[in-house]
Amino acid sequence: MSDERFRITGHTIMRAYVCLATFLVVAVAQEAPNRRRRVWDTSENDTSSLPPPFFHPTPERVTSKEGQMAKLECMVENIGTKHVIWRRKSDPNPLTIGRRTFVDDERISVQHIPLQPNWTLLIKQVRLDDAGEYECQVASTDRQLRRSVFLTVKPGKRQKIKSDIKITGKTYVEKGQKIKLICNATGADTTDDLDWFRNGQKLSTNKKITIHKRVSLTDRQIDSVLEVQDADLDDAGVYVCRTSELLVESKRVDVLNADTNNVKRGTEKDSDGESSASGKQEQLSNTENHAWRLTPSCSELLLVVFFAISLSHIVHNFRLPT
Repeated sequence: MSDERFRITGHTIMRAYVCLATFLVVAVAQEAPNRRRRVWDTSENDTSSLPPPFFHPTPERVTSKEGQMAKLECMVENIGTKHVIWRRKSDPNPLTIGRRTFVDDERISVQHIPLQPNWTLLIKQVRLDDAGEYECQVASTDRQLRRSVFLTVKPGKRQKIKSDIKITGKTYVEKGQKIKLICNATGADTTDDLDWFRNGQKLSTNKKITIHKRVSLTDRQIDSVLEVQDADLDDAGVYVCRTSELLVESKRVDVLNADTNNVKRGTEKDSDGESSASGKQEQLSNTENHAWRLTPSCSELLLVVFFAISLSHIVHNFRLPT
């Protein structure tokens, strides 16, 4: 009887231990997220042990020259675990968060020394379009934790580009083909506009003619492509490309009639060579004809001989007696 009571008591104690272990496991599992949540809230929110962040006075206006490095300073104390964000006032997307850059621009970075309050935004090879208002902001629900810096960029010295203009394209096409000419102009004032003319008449885009332009402000260059579809004889002539600063270049384009068979097409050099050879051949032919006219024929020689013999015979028969 005592053995049976002992076994019952042992089973009861074992069940109690199992229940206690299960309770402890459940309690720890529920406490872990709460602990992580408390740690996260402590890192994100201001703690009672640290004073709130504040900005040190730094220049609110920065002037830089085009091509140099622009430095926008921002000094924040008591930042704790928060992050400093740089962005353009006109763009809600950040340029940098902490020391990481969030734009695809290798010119932009942040200069920061650990445990120091300085967070300086660096813009290498600053451009004119970089000018504007920037904002240094501390990530917080308090919208007052931000400071503005206005950047002014002055134009730098630009290398003067010599003005030039040229036209490329075929100087002749077959009737029914497309005329395509490309005008390239470079220089200080050539990016304003560019016009095309044919035989003195200004050309514009229509059903037959298309004009495409591409302007590069960086290279101070403008390209214009002129295309004339289904060219006919009226489309031949002198094409002129003119810029706003009156740089002019011209090119003559001929339209060949494919139905004409008595003209042999080729380069100008070949045409000149053929013309010269044809002239020499014609001159030689005329010389031979002239020589043939000066040379007596066989019939003429026989006639002369016959006349001489007849004259000699007559003289012999009518010779006077001695």
